[in-house]
Amino acid sequence: MNTQQPDTQEEKILWQQARTLYVQGQTPRQIAHITAIRPSIIVSRAARERWPAPPPPDWEAIRKAWEAGQPDRVLVLQYSISASGLRKRRTRENWSRTSTRGIDALRRAVSTLEEALDQADMGDTVVTTRLAAALSMAAGRLRDAEKQQAEKQKSHRGNDDIYDFEGEDESLREHMTEMLMRLAETEEENQV
Repeated sequence: MNTQQPDTQEEKILWQQARTLYVQGQTPRQIAHITAIRPSIIVSRAARERWPAPPPPDWEAIRKAWEAGQPDRVLVLQYSISASGLRKRRTRENWSRTSTRGIDALRRAVSTLEEALDQADMGDTVVTTRLAAALSMAAGRLRDAEKQQAEKQKSHRGNDDIYDFEGEDESLREHMTEMLMRLAETEEENQV
């Protein structure tokens, strides 16, 4: 004997809305927020009536949007995913927001610092030391960002298509050593 009373017309419309949202990929919690039906009741009715499973999230599109700078909360709402699921996926797959624009900005910073160091008065050891330290830090960050981007490309395309940054690292290291040697010579001349 079924003790459950039939739905009213208003309840039928509400449940149709809940089912539509469920099939579109909304979570029971999100549906509950819209319809004021408890998530546990949505889950049990979906199972009882065998509602079609929602489509899996498009993780490739989510990753691209996240790497392009979309905030987590926007992606959670847009793709109907949980915040913890997004964090776990990001961690597991080592997602990175290192962008070409960011690397280009680091390259410009290194170039600007190199020019400033070249034009600096070598007699002013405070200025040249600070510029050399800033250049060293910027060059290190650039190297790390380029390696991270190369690893990302490697994971997307395979091992044979990877750009080799080793030559650039060596060149940058030689350039930094040369500048530091010039700085040391200038300091020695000023002390004499």
